[in-house]
Amino acid sequence: MPSFLLRIVVVTIAGFFSGTFAANAQSLTGNVGSAGVTKGEQSIETRFGINDDGDAAGRVHYDNAFADWYQIRLTGSYSRNDGDKIDFSGLTVENWFQWSEEADDKSGFNGGLRLSYTYSDQGEPDEIELRLTATDKFADVWEWRANLIGEREVGSGRGEGVALEARAQVSRALDMSALATDKWRLGVELFSEYGATNDILDFDDQAHQIGPVVKTSWANGVYLQSAVRFGITGGSDDAMAKIFVGRDF
Repeated sequence: MPSFLLRIVVVTIAGFFSGTFAANAQSLTGNVGSAGVTKGEQSIETRFGINDDGDAAGRVHYDNAFADWYQIRLTGSYSRNDGDKIDFSGLTVENWFQWSEEADDKSGFNGGLRLSYTYSDQGEPDEIELRLTATDKFADVWEWRANLIGEREVGSGRGEGVALEARAQVSRALDMSALATDKWRLGVELFSEYGATNDILDFDDQAHQIGPVVKTSWANGVYLQSAVRFGITGGSDDAMAKIFVGRDF
C-alpha cells in the first residue's frame, strides 16, 4: 500500500474511533469477508437473507479492483421488517485495502482493511464501518477467515458507543463434482455481536450465531454461497438463512 494512502487510512481510523457508535440488528446478508484484492477483477452480486421472525434483507453490489491493493464496492440495500413492505434502506460506498499477501508457498496470510460509509434512508442515521480482515489457506484444501468490525452512527439520531462485532469461518474444499462444477467448499461460520463499548452486554444477552456454509463456482464466473445460522445465546435470533449469487468478470 503506498505510504501516502496509509497515512490517509490512519487518520480516518483515528477520526472513526473518536466519535460515537451504535449497534445494529444481526446481519441477514453479512459475509465473513476476504482480505484478497486482485487488480482488474470485477463482480456483481445479489444477496438475500431472512430470519425466523420473518424479517428479511437484501442487497445488490458491484466490485472493481483498481490495483492489487485497492478495491471499491458500491452496495444498495433493502429490508422488510416482520412482513411489512420492502423498503430501500441505504447506499454504501466501501473501500478495501490489502496490506499483506499470502505467498505462493502458502506462507503468511492475506490481511486487509475496509472502510465504508452508508447513506441511510427512512430517516435513519448514516453509518461508518471499519473492518479488519484476514484470510489464510492451509493444508491444501482448508481456509480460515476472520473479521473484526466496528460501526459508528453519524448524524441526527445517532446512538452512543462503539458497536463491536466479530466473524469467523473455516471451510474445506470438497472432492466432488455436481451441477457441472467440481469447485465446492463446505464449512462453518460464527457471527458475534457484543454490544456497544459504553454498554458491553452480558454473554447471554449478546448475539452469537453459528451454522454451516456451502460455496460453489462455475467456469463462466458465476458463484453461489448459502448458509444457515442458529442462535446460541439469548440475545440472538433463533435462526436465519441466506443465499448469495454473483458473477466475476
